Amino acid sequence: MNKLTQFISLILVSCFFISCSNTTKLVYFSNQKPSLDTLDSTKAYTIQRVQKSDRLNITISSTDPSLTAFLNPFGIISNNTNVNSAGYLVDTEGQIDFPLLGKVKVESLTTNEVAKLIKEKLNYFYKDLFVNVNLSGKVYIINGTEGSSIPINNERLTILEAMALSGQKSDINPKNDVWVIREDSGRRAYGKIDLTSRELFASPYFYLKSNDLIYIKPNPYSWIISQSSPVRLILSLIGSISALIILITKL
Repeated sequence: MNKLTQFISLILVSCFFISCSNTTKLVYFSNQKPSLDTLDSTKAYTIQRVQKSDRLNITISSTDPSLTAFLNPFGIISNNTNVNSAGYLVDTEGQIDFPLLGKVKVESLTTNEVAKLIKEKLNYFYKDLFVNVNLSGKVYIINGTEGSSIPINNERLTILEAMALSGQKSDINPKNDVWVIREDSGRRAYGKIDLTSRELFASPYFYLKSNDLIYIKPNPYSWIISQSSPVRLILSLIGSISALIILITKL
């Protein structure tokens, strides 16, 4: 009985040390100290530019309801809200097919530049139009064994915002070895970032772009320490039984 008790105790102690991972790999900004940084959005943030296969939500507003309906085939304006179901797909030549204007080259432009371009072209036919352009994109997060997609409603979406919006639990997955896979201008880039370091804010991958893929590696011991792990349940039962056995043998 004593040998059995010692064996069970050895297993439990080993599992305890395995579960005690280095917390500096699990905590955000572990090397950050109270400080004040100067923000320069021009340097810290690369403005997103339209790429092939992107979708653009384009809203045209005017005082003429019939004109508004004609120039907004993907949405209906009601109380200043545009409900988009699809948007304009940027084709392989970097163009969109816009009502009345036909093919419009938008690749490599910002959303503000696209809005200005379309307004200038429409002013030939109509005056006093308001043009609003938003990028309709997503970023994708694979966190250990979980995955989700986050819509880009803000062109300054950060990796921290995306992870918060994903709703995924990442307490046990190391955050010092995170990969961001990005396709840009016909190339695929693989970036590695450390979410535990303050240097994260200076990374070109801190601000996300449409179709970015974020991959957070699973903890190698997640099969033991995960909340939903069957091994953890079994070990809990073993611990309870061993404690009961020790208590009985002491009586």
